[in-house]
Amino acid sequence: MSASPLLSAEVRHTCCNICSSHCGLDAYVERGKVVRVEAARPPFGSGSLCPKGYANRGYVYRDDRIKTPLRRTGKRGEGLFEPISWEEAYGEIAERLGAAKRAFGPDSVAFYTGYSKWYRPYLHRFAHAFGTLNYGTESSSCFQSNFMANEVNAGVMTRPDLARSELFIAWGSNPFHSGNYGGQNFDALKERGLKILLIDPRVTPFSSYADLQLRIKPGTDGALALYFAKRLIEEGRADLGFIERHVHGFPEFAAYAAGFGKDRASRITGLSPAELEQAEALLLKAERFCMAAGGCGNIHHINGFQSLRAILSLSALTGNFDREGGNIPLCHIDEERNKPNVPFDEFIDEKRPRGTKPKIGSERFPLWSDLVDEYQAMDLSRQILEGTPYRIEAVFALGMNVRMFPGNARLFEALEKVPFYADVDLFMTDSARYADIVLPACSSFEREELVEGPQGVRLIRPVIEPLGEARSDAVILCDLAEKLELDDPVMRGGYRKCVKHLIRTIGVTYEDLCSSAQIFRIPGREPYLPGSVLSAGFGTSTGKYELYSERIRAYPPSYAYEPLPVYTEPLETVDDPEKLPLTLVAGGRLPFAFHSRFHRVKWARELRRDAAADINPQDAKALGIGQGDAVVLESAHASIRLRANLTHMAPPGAVFLFQGYSEADVNSIVGIDHLDPYSGFPGFRSVRCAVRRCGS
Repeated sequence: MSASPLLSAEVRHTCCNICSSHCGLDAYVERGKVVRVEAARPPFGSGSLCPKGYANRGYVYRDDRIKTPLRRTGKRGEGLFEPISWEEAYGEIAERLGAAKRAFGPDSVAFYTGYSKWYRPYLHRFAHAFGTLNYGTESSSCFQSNFMANEVNAGVMTRPDLARSELFIAWGSNPFHSGNYGGQNFDALKERGLKILLIDPRVTPFSSYADLQLRIKPGTDGALALYFAKRLIEEGRADLGFIERHVHGFPEFAAYAAGFGKDRASRITGLSPAELEQAEALLLKAERFCMAAGGCGNIHHINGFQSLRAILSLSALTGNFDREGGNIPLCHIDEERNKPNVPFDEFIDEKRPRGTKPKIGSERFPLWSDLVDEYQAMDLSRQILEGTPYRIEAVFALGMNVRMFPGNARLFEALEKVPFYADVDLFMTDSARYADIVLPACSSFEREELVEGPQGVRLIRPVIEPLGEARSDAVILCDLAEKLELDDPVMRGGYRKCVKHLIRTIGVTYEDLCSSAQIFRIPGREPYLPGSVLSAGFGTSTGKYELYSERIRAYPPSYAYEPLPVYTEPLETVDDPEKLPLTLVAGGRLPFAFHSRFHRVKWARELRRDAAADINPQDAKALGIGQGDAVVLESAHASIRLRANLTHMAPPGAVFLFQGYSEADVNSIVGIDHLDPYSGFPGFRSVRCAVRRCGS
């Protein structure tokens, strides 16, 4: 803490936790209120913030902050509530959850969390202590499919070793709007000689760094990866020695990839033969290349899991897995030799219940259920409404955002009909309006948080007092654990006891963490040494990198799961495709928005006030649509009304739309069953659609 040279305010070091990146920032606090934020400089931060970070004041002091516990007085969804005390709120939640548990068993309660992510280990342990595995998160549609593809292929996640690579293949990546790769400076990398092949249908700020951009048809990345594999094999670039030692299923994979010749790849991807030749020239020239797939760009398709498996296979095919300049595992397979800084997994598993019913979605998405320690939330509404394979009597959620779900009218219907629903949030969201009890949460400026990173751990202290009666999410969970008399003395002992329990084995005390806002490095934690996984063996059933997955082969034929990373079409089948000639791509990132969290931050909303469909001018001309015209965007399921934004950043044939606008909710027109059969992920970025002009 130090005196500000600019204001009569204290500068307090903290983090932005709006998108879970934990970027360091300095909060200028005067008379108990944040009056300014700036990027924190080393050692507290990187010295830079995105627009979301600079919007923290507007975010924390939004007009719709919830400042007291609330009880519903009107119909669900009406938003009519009365203030109540914390004791009343805790009492009612404990009574209703306890009654459901006694009458129908602990699995009749579904626990769920959206944003933010910092408290997830505490909620996960809470659900286990309650007696159920029914813990779900928004990761049912974010990132986890990426993890699954890596796990099935290699048993470990990887990162691109950009600093020592010749070629970076960026599949749907836009690091300027959606994170970055370890703070890498792409200007310096380009000056050093790094080539960049960008595969993305949309022009983004990262496009200017690309030596070549392939504006591929949405959802056809798997076919392109298989074409690349075919050409690498034909040109003798497959590392046969590496394959012999470390790869399983190469003959089957090579035979399948052989079917993806230039004509077929061009027809599927929409790329010209000349573009394919340019791309393969870059690929064949690079001895060492690395890759990264955007967090959701490749996996928000109904073929996303298998497409990502095909993409990942290129590193194993060429020996660019677990070597410098290629893709390097994030941690060692042998966790005893390289444990995470804070043992959150152990914290969760200490209270893992036995003899529970199958998690929600287990029968429908068994691969997800086996690989991910969460229920697949895309099946939550169906189970609530159908009551099969068992009834859900209550939902307890923190930060639930129903608008992140496809065909979300069904989840709103489920929340209307479930006997009890409680939600914890900072704001009165559309989801919170359906709750019986709403509890007010603190922002990151108002609470304490244990943060784990690659370099060590850090304890973020509050910089202002909680607004109104708001409480930390973790404190709420510990309070409810005591109220429910759960068999968990750690959680019942309070949040601080949980933190001390978490860090008891890592060589740092709670008092150490309280003494400084800097990161504490953990004794004995060493960086990963490339080649370690190759020496120890892969975390797969064969101990090798599996191009042909033995795990997937073991599932019953009724699931029609394919052990090879086969390509299937991303678009749904409809009766008359000509009536829906365009492809809707919902999602992506805006630098000043994150889901719907900034739509009520005034200056951020001004940067893109209206929900707008990004349409290529060529398509707009054919449809008689001008800039700013009111249009109807329709799918096979529903339609929304919004404005047209003509831009060459969108390719012909595709319509791009950002999520989170409640008045033009694009996810509401995506089919509820437009899901990847392997991961359960929604196909937000490959939906058949049509656009037509309407009156203003």
